[in-house]
Amino acid sequence: MLGFAIFAVIILLMIVQIPYMSIDRTYCEGEVPVPGRQIIQAGPSNIKDAPDVLMLGAAWCPACKDATRFFVKNNINYCEYDMEKNAIGAKLFQEVNGRGVPILFIGEHRIQCFNAATVTKALQEAGLI
Repeated sequence: MLGFAIFAVIILLMIVQIPYMSIDRTYCEGEVPVPGRQIIQAGPSNIKDAPDVLMLGAAWCPACKDATRFFVKNNINYCEYDMEKNAIGAKLFQEVNGRGVPILFIGEHRIQCFNAATVTKALQEAGLI
């Protein structure tokens, strides 16, 4: 019985922590162009599958997790680079003079931090929603 109680507590803690777990996925293949800057890519480039949003984030960032949930909920094709764990993310963060995360690139917009209303407006102006 004690074993079952311990197992139940562990499962409950895991369920509670799911929304706060680290996002260590990368949805990008190769380098993705930042608006206003071209990247010469080796090999064929599949433009139709290019992400609508480029996000520079970090695993510890609550606003990055909020942005990720927003993009998933709204079926937005996005690409996330962790600026601490991913070499491309670190390079892009430096190149755009990053001063915090997330940094979102949507169309011609650069958005610092995550605000659902601001992101929605940028997505609308870019014709993505």
